[in-house]
Amino acid sequence: MTRYARHTGTVLAVWIAIAAGHIGQGAESATNAEAAPSSPAAPRTRMLVVTGLGGEAEYARAFEAQGEASARNAEAPGTEVTLLTEGDATREAIRDALVGIVKQSAKADAVIVQLYGHGTFDGEHYRFNVPGPDPTAADLAAWLAPVAARRQLVVIATSASGAAQEPLHQEGRTVITATRHGRERDASLFGGFWTDALDAPGADIDKDRRISAEEAFRFAERAVAGFYEDQQLMVTEHPRLEGDAGLFIVGRIAPSERVEPGVVHLASRVEELTNAIDALKADRRVLTDDDYFARLQDLLMELATVDQQLKAHQQDPDEVDAAFREDVDR
Repeated sequence: MTRYARHTGTVLAVWIAIAAGHIGQGAESATNAEAAPSSPAAPRTRMLVVTGLGGEAEYARAFEAQGEASARNAEAPGTEVTLLTEGDATREAIRDALVGIVKQSAKADAVIVQLYGHGTFDGEHYRFNVPGPDPTAADLAAWLAPVAARRQLVVIATSASGAAQEPLHQEGRTVITATRHGRERDASLFGGFWTDALDAPGADIDKDRRISAEEAFRFAERAVAGFYEDQQLMVTEHPRLEGDAGLFIVGRIAPSERVEPGVVHLASRVEELTNAIDALKADRRVLTDDDYFARLQDLLMELATVDQQLKAHQQDPDEVDAAFREDVDR
């Protein structure tokens, strides 16, 4: 997996601010806790990317490029990506890939499914065009239903994809579609702009070098509208988002300078800790105040330690690289 370093000087302050926003009576109980429980295992993100039939060569090349861009930009600590393209992207292969995700996923994990290609809507069912029988939105919903992960994201960048919103609706699941409803049947531009956003500095609104699904969606939404306006064409697609897309990281901004191994190691740990905090936030309603704030305190304390190590690297990079090599040797 390719891991990218990012500036973390404000990470701790951001999460402390988030915690402060929730701290009320629960803060005191967390502070006075005699023994905080051990930190939970770092949550993992599992992603399935599928490119469907293009029909024409131009579309086929575009969909393949979009799928590859999504898979490439999703590489990060804790992320496992399965990419199905061309003849491998059958209904059975999609089902089997999701069955595998069901077996592996835990509640704290995140699951992301991204579909690129053409879609159809017959007035009753949305279908994703693949070799052989086309899977419907109802099929996707049934295959995702047993997934334990509380954070789920489905991105359907196809024509008529808005018809998949209702069948896929579920608490804890965010659904992004290229169109508002199934009657928007023309070939969609959304997928191309969405994948453009995955490593675009202009999409990184909060400048944390990570691209959330929320940021990617807003970037693509603006780009779609801008295209039709510039070309003076009738708008035939209106992207739609339902759910909390800010919980999912789908891309990163690569550093322009060479990154030392020690920095990559520490930045990867920051990424893991940040994902763990995201997962903890998602579980807030099912945890007691004591449990929530104790876990948050553990994560913030370790994040502060790693942040200090990153800052120390600016003054003595050899020392941090030596620590990195020692950690690898162990």
